[in-house]
Amino acid sequence: MNKVKYKGRIYSHTIKKVSVKNIFYIMTYVIVLLITEYETERIRSELKIREIVKAGINYDAFREMRITDELIEEASNRIIHLCKKHKELQNLIYMDPVGYITFSMLARDYDLLDQQLIDENTFLRGISTMAESENFQELYRYYDGIFSDLMYFPVPKLLKTDADISYEDSWYVKRSYGGDRRHEGTDLMASNDTAGYFPVISITDGVVEKIGWLEKGGYRVGIRSTSGGYFYYAHLDTYAPDLQQGDTVIAGQLLGLMGDSGYGPEGTVGKFDVHLHLGIYVQTITGEMSINPYPILTLLEKRRLQYNYE
Repeated sequence: MNKVKYKGRIYSHTIKKVSVKNIFYIMTYVIVLLITEYETERIRSELKIREIVKAGINYDAFREMRITDELIEEASNRIIHLCKKHKELQNLIYMDPVGYITFSMLARDYDLLDQQLIDENTFLRGISTMAESENFQELYRYYDGIFSDLMYFPVPKLLKTDADISYEDSWYVKRSYGGDRRHEGTDLMASNDTAGYFPVISITDGVVEKIGWLEKGGYRVGIRSTSGGYFYYAHLDTYAPDLQQGDTVIAGQLLGLMGDSGYGPEGTVGKFDVHLHLGIYVQTITGEMSINPYPILTLLEKRRLQYNYE
């Protein structure tokens, strides 16, 4: 019994001694819990990795591109953190933001809007195994072609005017011209519906792979980016001066002006409202595969150039 005098009153309390033996038992119990938790998480990770390697690619889910700019930035920060912590990782293949995103997409059923990136421990445990998986290698090429070269929003913001563009997610909406089909792109609509008013610029560095008339696309330009993605700009009113197939372009370079060309023989205009159709494709063994450009446009909103309009 211990007594303490405070402000004229005496307080007593009892201190129970904890034996060294009890402390040892408590510490042992805590350590066992931590080890068990670690081992359980490790087993879960290994089972998930095996499941991913075994499963085939869900191309429809991949094409939806359910990701945000914040998650891409977070993947980059995690790679930086891991490489600082483990310097031996710096030169390993797939030890980059695209590798982290690819692994996360596979682990999260291609959906990082409703779920989050995988944790760093799971990434470290599984990246060497994943690197040997053909599914991982294939998807890495696709994500690399899409994300690695992104620079600017395709339509600059025009100053000194209230006219602007708008767009919504119209991926796979039904279209009827030329037969029933699905819309494999995103339309950026001109608020003033005026052809030749809004400039269209290249999202990426790359090479002009295609230029000229298409019945459905009107006057169009197709740019193959440095990492292999194909960026398709359709329904233009006019091209930038002297732009030709085979030309090298840089991100932000003028490709042409937004229009309403297409849906007929060369020179057809006025069949629909003025807009830019943006398509994004990746090269597969069976040809070009389209992906949903809408999430890409939302990523690039923060990187929209400003033009003075006279």
